[in-house]
Amino acid sequence: MPTPTLSDGAFKRLNAARISYNYCGICGHTPKTRLDEPNRAPLRWWDPDDGWKIGTLCRWCAEEALDRKPQPEDYAVATRATNGVCDDCDTDEDPIDAL
Repeated sequence: MPTPTLSDGAFKRLNAARISYNYCGICGHTPKTRLDEPNRAPLRWWDPDDGWKIGTLCRWCAEEALDRKPQPEDYAVATRATNGVCDDCDTDEDPIDAL
């Protein structure tokens, strides 16, 4: 299976985000040693079930989530009108800095 690749914009957002040792908002990965790759935060992504979220992502989840856009069949779209900003904010970083 090919590795997902990020668009240029999403790649720049991931690289510009701060290093974080908080848990990943999708898979829960928490870097525990210096050898673990740190997560990045604050990042904004679309979750099909919950809508727009701001939080921390590991590199692997960022590759899957940062380019995702709302789809008509997503539960979050079908159950409420999203304002396009953020439906769930779970980060220790300042959400104003979300990329």
